[in-house]
Amino acid sequence: MSLNPISEYLMGVIPNFAAAIAINFVLMSIWADQTRNANFAAVRCWFFVCATVSALGLFSWELIQRTSERLVFDAHDILATLVGTSTATVLFYIVTPRNANNNELNGQNGSV
Repeated sequence: MSLNPISEYLMGVIPNFAAAIAINFVLMSIWADQTRNANFAAVRCWFFVCATVSALGLFSWELIQRTSERLVFDAHDILATLVGTSTATVLFYIVTPRNANNNELNGQNGSV
């Protein structure tokens, strides 16, 4: 089965695009589970730490591939990582509440 050139290109870059999004939110979920009462500023700061770690990790992997005879370096994967990180940032701002009382949004009223 032969793919058309656009599909073939997308199949090559989608893993980096998806990884850039997934790694951010996996790291954020681990942090958020440990820090339940963080305000928006702290959450935003931690998101940028996660985005930086994710992007640097994916960029590093691409650069490591340049030194290998078995792996293939692809500059388009770096672009897909940038687009994925940007998409994750947009998604973060869409889904993250900015109000002071996050407990009400989570269905918790603060009582035990």
